Amino acid sequence: MSLRPTFMGVCLAMVVLKMFFFCERVKVSGHLRWKLSRYASSFRVTLAPAAQIPERLHSKIQVCFHRNASLGLCQCEKDDWKTVQKGLWTSVMSPYEERYVDVKFIGDTSGSVSIAVDEDLQQWRLICLAVGFVLLLLAPIVSSWVPFYYSTSMAIGVFLVIIILLFQGMKLLPAGRKSFFYLSIYGSVLGAGTFILHQISTLVNSILVNFGLSDEMHNPVYIFILVGIVLTGAALGFWMVRKFVISKDGSVDDGVAQFVKWAMRMIASTFILQV
Repeated sequence: MSLRPTFMGVCLAMVVLKMFFFCERVKVSGHLRWKLSRYASSFRVTLAPAAQIPERLHSKIQVCFHRNASLGLCQCEKDDWKTVQKGLWTSVMSPYEERYVDVKFIGDTSGSVSIAVDEDLQQWRLICLAVGFVLLLLAPIVSSWVPFYYSTSMAIGVFLVIIILLFQGMKLLPAGRKSFFYLSIYGSVLGAGTFILHQISTLVNSILVNFGLSDEMHNPVYIFILVGIVLTGAALGFWMVRKFVISKDGSVDDGVAQFVKWAMRMIASTFILQV
């Protein structure tokens, strides 16, 4: 659709300041919530100035994309206004929302703009829906399943042991404590697994060289250290489960089970409502 904003002017009495602008509003209506076939879709709203408006004046065209129907025309907060960049403004909204596009022309800029609404398929919404329903169905079962707590706690224990060893071992390297900071940065960018293995290899090599061990001994030492880390982490996780999760009769504590069940349901609801 194409629109031409209407004129609005503001003149403050006894102040030598005049501000003139043209303003218009367009309503973008979504689908009803019961139309589940649109769950995986999203609306892409695009605004483009008319060809007769010079590109140098595009910066004087501002757009406010909001949900407040009671808000006066072009009364958005200053930070909510976005300038048209490179001849185009675009935003994404849920297919079930109802939003408003306020368009403001500042100064003597005149012309029209075109607003298009396209519906795009978002595959990740289907994945979130499936994960959410699976978590909802499994929450009552998993929350009372003892092996779930043992396996999860052991995995967390192994991870904690690795982090503790790395943090302590970084002190032996030339970079000192700064390496742990770089570990976090590089781990998030390049992959935590690869970088952690590299740091462990560097740390172990440094220790083996200090002890004067030959290269043939490196692989057996690596295996021994890996097995020790896994067993230590698993033992830590096992102890945490026995101490805080499992009751005296061998079942999951009722309070812990209820907490885990409702936590899984809340996470599942968050996945399902990702629209």
